[in-house]
Amino acid sequence: MTYKTVAIGEVLWDLFPDERRPGGAPSNVAYHATLLGDRGAIVTRVGADVDGEDLITFLEKRSVDVSGVQRDKEHPTGTVQVSFVEGEPHYVIVENVAWDFIEPTEAAMALVREADAICYGTLVQRSPASRHAVHELLLEARGRALVVLDVNLRPPFVDARVLEASLKRSDMVKMSAAEVETVSDLLGKPDLIAWLLEETEVAQVCTTYGKDGAAITTKDGRVAVPGVAVDTSDGDFVGVGDSFIAAMTHKLVRESDPEEALRFANRYAALVATRRGAMPKISDVDLARISD
Repeated sequence: MTYKTVAIGEVLWDLFPDERRPGGAPSNVAYHATLLGDRGAIVTRVGADVDGEDLITFLEKRSVDVSGVQRDKEHPTGTVQVSFVEGEPHYVIVENVAWDFIEPTEAAMALVREADAICYGTLVQRSPASRHAVHELLLEARGRALVVLDVNLRPPFVDARVLEASLKRSDMVKMSAAEVETVSDLLGKPDLIAWLLEETEVAQVCTTYGKDGAAITTKDGRVAVPGVAVDTSDGDFVGVGDSFIAAMTHKLVRESDPEEALRFANRYAALVATRRGAMPKISDVDLARISD
C-alpha cells in the first residue's frame, strides 16, 4: 500500500558559497517521502519568477506532487544564505517572500483530505498569512491524518504563542534536545514532554540527540536508539533532520513500533548526511542496504 505524506511550508533556494540547491524543510520532507516510496506532496508558494519555476520543475522531475504549489505575482521565491561554522550549517533567511503568503486554497485542502500524514514546522508561521493557512489546513487534517510537527527554531522567528498553538494541534512532535530546553523555557513548562503527553493531544514526542541517536516518549514509556556512525567528509548536515522526519513518518503510518521507526530514521538520516545538500540523490541500492 502507498501512503501519502503532505508537507506544508517553505520551499526555497539554499544559496551556498559555490552553488544554489533546492531546500526548505517541508519541501525536503516531501522529497524524501517520495524517495522512500510514499506519495510526497508539498503545499507552498513560489514567486512568478524563474527561481519559482525552477523549483517546481526540480520537484516535478523527482515525482513530488506539486499540485499544492501556489504562484505569487507580488513576492519573490524564497532564498536562504547558507554558511558553515565548524561543520554546522548557519542560515540567513530572507523575509517577505512568496512562502510567507501561503493560502488555504481548495487544492491545498484537497491534498490534506487525502493525506495519511501531515508534516509541518514553525518557521513558515513567522507571517500572519501563512500561519493562518497552516492552521486552517491542520483543522481539516485532524482525525484524518497523523499530524507531525517539526519544531525548527530559527531566531528571530520564534514566538511562544505560535509554538503552543502548534503543539496543541499535533499528534507527534519532533525536537532536538536543545529545542526541548528552549521551548520549556519559552512556555514555562519545566517538564515539557510530560505536559505535552498529559495535557495536550500529542501522543508521541521524538527527541533527537545528533550523533548520539534519538528517542520517542509516549504515555507508555520511552524508547531510545543510538546514533549511526558514518563518514560525512563528502557530505553535510543540511536537511538531515528533515530526512529523519520523512523516514520516521514513513514507518509510523505503517504502524511500525517506535523503536523500529527510530532505527530506520537514524539509518536514513545518516545516509543523507554522507551527501551534499538537502535533496541528494539516493539510489535503490542505498535504500535496500539501510532497509535490511
